[in-house]
Amino acid sequence: MADFIDPIPQVPRINPNAHLILNEADEVCSWVGGEAFVLEGIQPSIIRKLLALIDGVRPLERIYAELADSGDRNYLNEIVLALSKLDIIEEVVTEAAPQNHRWDLPIVSKQVGQKAIALLGNHQLLNTLAKTFAAAGFDNRRTFYLKNFASCQTPEFRALGQERILVNGTSKYLSSLAPTVYQDSLDSVSISGLSQLFKEFDFVVCALEGVPFQALLDVNKSALASGTPCLFVTASQETALIGPTVIRGATACFGCRVITLEGLPPVFEDIWPQLSTPIVAKADSGILSSVAQACLEEAISLLGPTLTPIRATSVLKITEEGDAYGGLCLRTIKRLLPSSECQECTPRLDEPLGVIERSAIAAAAEEIGRIWPNSPKAAIPPASDAYQTVGILGGGTAGYLAALAFRAFRPDIKVTLLESSAIPVIGVGEATTPELVKFLHSPRFLGLDIVDFYERVRPTWKLGIKFQWGLPDDYEFTFPFQRGRLLESLLYDSTLNNQSLGAMLMSADRAPIFDRGDGTPLSLLHQIRWAYHLDNRRFVRYLREEAIAAGIEHIDVKISDAQISADGETITHLITEDGRQLTYDLYIDCSGFRSLLLEQKLGSKFVSYQDTLSTDRAIAATVPHNGTVKPYTLAETMNNGWCWNIPFEDADHRGYVFSSAFCSDDQALEEMRAKNPGMGDPWVVKFRSGRHEDFWKGNVVAIGNSYAFVEPLESTAIHTIVLELELLLTNFPASKRDEGVKSVLNRKMSDRWDALRWFLGIHYKFNHRLSTPFWQAANRDTDISGAIERLALFTERAPLSYRNSLFYPLHPPDFFSDDHSYDTLLAGQQVPARFMEPVEDPATWQRQMAILKGLASTAMPQHEALSCLREKRQDLLYDFANRRDSWLHTWLPA
Repeated sequence: MADFIDPIPQVPRINPNAHLILNEADEVCSWVGGEAFVLEGIQPSIIRKLLALIDGVRPLERIYAELADSGDRNYLNEIVLALSKLDIIEEVVTEAAPQNHRWDLPIVSKQVGQKAIALLGNHQLLNTLAKTFAAAGFDNRRTFYLKNFASCQTPEFRALGQERILVNGTSKYLSSLAPTVYQDSLDSVSISGLSQLFKEFDFVVCALEGVPFQALLDVNKSALASGTPCLFVTASQETALIGPTVIRGATACFGCRVITLEGLPPVFEDIWPQLSTPIVAKADSGILSSVAQACLEEAISLLGPTLTPIRATSVLKITEEGDAYGGLCLRTIKRLLPSSECQECTPRLDEPLGVIERSAIAAAAEEIGRIWPNSPKAAIPPASDAYQTVGILGGGTAGYLAALAFRAFRPDIKVTLLESSAIPVIGVGEATTPELVKFLHSPRFLGLDIVDFYERVRPTWKLGIKFQWGLPDDYEFTFPFQRGRLLESLLYDSTLNNQSLGAMLMSADRAPIFDRGDGTPLSLLHQIRWAYHLDNRRFVRYLREEAIAAGIEHIDVKISDAQISADGETITHLITEDGRQLTYDLYIDCSGFRSLLLEQKLGSKFVSYQDTLSTDRAIAATVPHNGTVKPYTLAETMNNGWCWNIPFEDADHRGYVFSSAFCSDDQALEEMRAKNPGMGDPWVVKFRSGRHEDFWKGNVVAIGNSYAFVEPLESTAIHTIVLELELLLTNFPASKRDEGVKSVLNRKMSDRWDALRWFLGIHYKFNHRLSTPFWQAANRDTDISGAIERLALFTERAPLSYRNSLFYPLHPPDFFSDDHSYDTLLAGQQVPARFMEPVEDPATWQRQMAILKGLASTAMPQHEALSCLREKRQDLLYDFANRRDSWLHTWLPA
């Protein structure tokens, strides 16, 4: 991994904004930039000696020499490497001279300039604030240098810090600086002394750096006691937080901010008052002038004619992340209201309210007015007859995903999975959609470790589906998961295959990992939507192991029957082959096509989709490939149906989906062998397309094939399992008596499956690639009555996705209900339509194409990219899962 880790600093110093702390288990923990990590296997005694020698002067070799008797050099080097990677230590650099970051400085009126302002600090923020307020015309200001706080000098406070804090970068940095002389210096600061001082002023700005958080709490108490508005500022050279302006009885206080925004890990809760606030260690940091500007704006607004604080209910975050022009990024990160957990402030509604207090309360009321109309996600109180136990009948993908989902969403319910090891797992390749990626790895769902998943399951990437479909001869089109400019690609390039970078990568047989040109990869996994191709055996084995590790009870048993109640509406118990009775509050039927509980025992009627989807057989086999792992599922038109190709690193998994009404198994096998020389031993899977009338009947919920199945086209099997589980568990009833939710779930689930039926139907209705009896019948007879309105709108003015949808208010309920999906399939099969005006003009489109094609030309083949990420660059997988702008967290297009 040495090709991407920063080199070890040769003359190291402690990062001024870093902490190393011992937790209660005597483990060494780091805290830098709001992130905490445990450093396993490091002895506290060794690290204390090491940190004592890191002073920004000694070279690393000299430090190693002085510690020769304390440990093996390789062990010390591993510690230094870890400290460097976590930004605890850094290379000593020569700092540039301070820069003048200028903006149009407002000049205050004489009346406002005479308001009494106190500026509190101890380092560069104080210097910058003093100069800025002076230049703006605040003549009645005083600058106070605060040295020590009495509460931070008590024996108990100091002892806890010495015991638990191994290194405090801020205090070490400040102690190395020459003392600064200020006109007003306060030593041994107390709450009572500050409270008296604040009463002399109209406004206070607290900009202390590198002091214990306890010191800011003391300032907070003083502001609350005196009633003087006080603005709090903390900053490092990269990030600053400005706010709130604490106004007694009206706003959140600094303690509320810590609870709500600081993000302190639970392991630090007992010691956070001893931890130091950040510090601006670089005199040339552009963040200084931006902080001063924000503080000045607050002072002018609060002390000016309107007497209205800007930061009464919010905190401004300023981040030094250069944009295209090298500027600073400013944004309000979160509205802040008083926290019920805060012990520092309490409402004081019995006191007379001045103008400033009334303005602050009005701002808080306005914020509450914004929050309350939003639909609250309130917790439902537990009921005496709540579901306590769930029995899942059947393993496989549906059963194990259901078990893991119940454990993630409802850990209070005891889940038991029942399956027989005598029933083999079918080793077919499985294509999926991005819905599964989200469900597996997003922390909002299962949150399974993505690197571990790649090591154990070895998936390949699927960027979409390539269709050899629609028109005769060698015509084909791509259906990428990444949305783009469909109309421009069609009109200007006469193809859908340029509508997005994802589509281009599909055409080029490349992955969303790019070669920078220096041997290192660039990942766009977070931007280009993708799914998995999965080997079913490896995937089910992984899910089983994860379920057992999660503590889900697993019983290897064959269920021979189930007893129903006298009224025939519920299951009373399951009956095992050896005669045992197993009883649960709720049964999840994952028994596959036989639908043992839902259909056979409770009698839920089957609603056939035969008039729309006439295929009912699939022949599957493994076929060798030429070494190219294609980044898509192939759908190839055949005489009596179509053939899938799901690529893996060792071979392709192929499957011929056909109608037994038009050919026999032997005829289909003969056609498939002719298309796929070297094909392995095949197996036949029989299926029926349709759904049951009930998703939830009595005390049975059916998941997967036991409820519904269409056919393999569009890879919907696991996709719908995930959607069923999401809908069920995000709307799970609190009581067994809650019947209304069951009725709504039944309707919504049947609507989703029917919508999928109509979407798949248009694949058959308009595919004119072959003119065999099967395809003539499909073109003539396929029922797409549920898609007629969409088809009419498309032919009148396409694409549908270029205008407001008439089928959903904002987001489609499902990927296959999306207007863009209909656009791609209808346009791809060249269904006649009148087109809207393109968004991009031809010249702009060609320029954009040149950029995307240039990037696509640097993309890596999939087998190389997967090998790189599994063996060397696992961090790129974690980056995809963790970064906020990853499609993983909101994958459906707006």
